[in-house]
Amino acid sequence: MLDKIARWFALFINWFNGICAVVCGCIMMLAGLSMLPAEMDGFMPLSIYDNFPLHDVFFTSHFWPGLALLLVNGVANIVALVFRFRSDRIASYRWGIAAGILLIVWTGVEMVFVPNEISVIYLVIGVLQLAATWWALRTWGIRA
Repeated sequence: MLDKIARWFALFINWFNGICAVVCGCIMMLAGLSMLPAEMDGFMPLSIYDNFPLHDVFFTSHFWPGLALLLVNGVANIVALVFRFRSDRIASYRWGIAAGILLIVWTGVEMVFVPNEISVIYLVIGVLQLAATWWALRTWGIRA
């Protein structure tokens, strides 16, 4: 039963994180290129990045954070899904493990510079993704 839950959660979180990271990353990039209305700054003001190192270089718009979100969190989960659709579960689970680790590191860094509740939630999701995907890979008889 636990094996089935782990496999389901691993697949679900690849979908959820993959799609959310790509969509949100693209929206942030478009906002950074001024292709979206200025109201985006009301939702997520640039001042949120003030505590990050190299703030004046990479955080002058939402473009670079959006690209980082798309590449760091989106790509690993999408690659895991592609391998899953190709019926290569071992590769899919390994990419899912990488995606979980990347999400943990990403949210850990965010919590150091911009402590917030959403980062805590995503940190928990990253830990659950890592644990479930590792368990799913383990049940296939392969050690990560």
